Amino acid sequence: MRQTHILAVILAAACLLPLCSCAQEPQAAPEEQRAPQVEVYDRTADEVEPEPEPEPEPEPEPEPEPEEPPFDTTAPVANATSQSGVSATAPEGFLDTSAFAEVDAQIAALAEDGYHVGVVMRDLTTGNEISYNTDERLYPASSIKASFCAMVCENNGGAGSMAATVEDCLVNSSNEAFETLINTYGLYAHAAWLQAHGAPEAAADADYWYYPNISAGELAAVWEEIYRYGTSGEAGGNELAGYLARTVSSPIGELLREKCDVWSKPGWFPDNGELVATNDAGVVFSESGPYVMVIMTTMSSNLDGLLPLIDALDAAHATMCGA
Repeated sequence: MRQTHILAVILAAACLLPLCSCAQEPQAAPEEQRAPQVEVYDRTADEVEPEPEPEPEPEPEPEPEPEEPPFDTTAPVANATSQSGVSATAPEGFLDTSAFAEVDAQIAALAEDGYHVGVVMRDLTTGNEISYNTDERLYPASSIKASFCAMVCENNGGAGSMAATVEDCLVNSSNEAFETLINTYGLYAHAAWLQAHGAPEAAADADYWYYPNISAGELAAVWEEIYRYGTSGEAGGNELAGYLARTVSSPIGELLREKCDVWSKPGWFPDNGELVATNDAGVVFSESGPYVMVIMTTMSSNLDGLLPLIDALDAAHATMCGA
């Protein structure tokens, strides 16, 4: 009986063993079942402070351009010619000025492009001038209308009943008005006027050509007479000057009329294989004194192409006269 009791106790104790084991602390999971540990990497620890950008070096001051030596307008007048053939009658040293160099460059550029060019810029007080290829006769186109209308006014004390026609011929460069004047006054009168006022070679053709070829030198002489007549107080002079002061399409007028009076008459003709012209001529009443400007070229109807040379000639006149 006692043995049976002991066996029962032992069995009861065996049944309690699993319950006791459940109360024990859990054992650690095997190494391969453990969650991986994540190492936190502090990036800021290795960051290097950026070096400050160097201050930009100040730009060097531009070297001052060498000053042009002063030009003495009271120096003795001399004749000189550049290597490109542009001549000047002016105080000594004028060819060394930047103003003359610009004129020289503009004429050379036109010549290098294959154009025939004739140029005169003549001061009407001193007679000093810049000139280039003054003897070659070129087609004048409508620039010759100035001499014809000057003849009409001088010979008749003004345009009279033909005033509107003369105005249309000069201001608007009307070919119809020009033909009306030729039919009224004749070509011979124009030829005689040219002969009397410094254009004998053009005069030789003017008695049978409406537009006789004329050189830059002879066209400058024509404009000297127009200046004389227009400022003389003679009958018709002011009338003629008033028309010439309003001519349209004149690049001389376009560039210079904002600052001074300009009498001018342009002429242009597209290249047709026989005739071609882009010309302008007139008198500029600049602050440095009045002067004649004549530019004749074989450019094909390109009046804007004259503007750089006109600007250079105007600046050269100011330098020549000390303005």
